[in-house]
Amino acid sequence: MPHLGLICPELSGHLNPMTTLGGELKRRGYRVSLIARPDARVKTESAGLEFLSVGERDFPAGSMASTTAQLGQLGGLSAIRFTAELLRRAAVTILEDAPGVIAGARIDALLVDQVTSAGDTVAEMLGLPFVTVCNALALNPDPAIPPAVTPWRYRRGWIWRVRNAFGDAVF
Repeated sequence: MPHLGLICPELSGHLNPMTTLGGELKRRGYRVSLIARPDARVKTESAGLEFLSVGERDFPAGSMASTTAQLGQLGGLSAIRFTAELLRRAAVTILEDAPGVIAGARIDALLVDQVTSAGDTVAEMLGLPFVTVCNALALNPDPAIPPAVTPWRYRRGWIWRVRNAFGDAVF
């Protein structure tokens, strides 16, 4: 059976559904590995899946707790900027570390959480098939609709479409 790689953020809302999906795939005979930063190791291994670490130097085990605590103290635009920076740093880690890890583990295909946008880029770089998994609210950019992570109200008109498109571009 093929070796499947799962890529998702190290947050419970993403790890819980992704490891559940991985467990079902393993039950069906696939070899399944989760590729993530060190804070995902315990959850991954307790789900009976293999763990492949990326970003160990920049994100040592335990770093997610301080990051989420810091985010919890923020609100509004500061929280949005902080989250955008977290997503950027996660993408850099995936782009730098994951190709070698995935190639070394001989993974045949990837299942990528929609929030880990660099995962599909890595799949394309390595010529691997991939699917996008939505473990949370679907983040499908549409200039007619405000980005889901903003408090913006829906409004009609070109100025609001520009605002929405700008918000999508930021994320």
